[in-house]
Amino acid sequence: MGDGMIESKSREEKLQRIIESEKTLNEIKDVDVLLERILTEARDIVHADAGSIYIIEENNLKIRYAQNDTQQRKLAPGQKLPFQSFSFPINEKQICGYVALSGKPLNIKDCYKIPESKPYKFNKNTDLTTDYRTKSMYTIPLKMANGNLLGILQIINAKDEDGKIINFDDEAEMFIAHFAIAAVQALQHAYL
Repeated sequence: MGDGMIESKSREEKLQRIIESEKTLNEIKDVDVLLERILTEARDIVHADAGSIYIIEENNLKIRYAQNDTQQRKLAPGQKLPFQSFSFPINEKQICGYVALSGKPLNIKDCYKIPESKPYKFNKNTDLTTDYRTKSMYTIPLKMANGNLLGILQIINAKDEDGKIINFDDEAEMFIAHFAIAAVQALQHAYL
């Protein structure tokens, strides 16, 4: 069995997982539970160490859930990660705001090496206060077919089998894009 076979098998398994998680999402009626689940499932699909999900409130983006496995492991069992609930105006200076305005996903290989020419910057404050290193980041808008934005999904630090931080590759982008469509449908149902 060559590498190609192994790869296509894991792709099959991943697609199967996505289909199963899509079914689960559609059964959740509570928006909060759903948002947290979307973040968890999206991270699982591409083995992302951390992530956040934001919702739109008036002209602001508000963080709803933040997850970080590395940080979680430092806590006592059953403890939850403290995260500040904050909101900020939607503008292109922040990565999430930029994605909200452009309506397109953004794949950053290293948040500490964003070219000066880009309008957005990565805010290192959280990393500094938590002694974490955000490297690869994939941010995708959760938007309805009519263009209305429901929220922003941001996943951080994809990992390979050995736990090494890697970039979000084309396949990861494809899986997340596919999953985001299902997430939006589930959110629309829950909001209705």
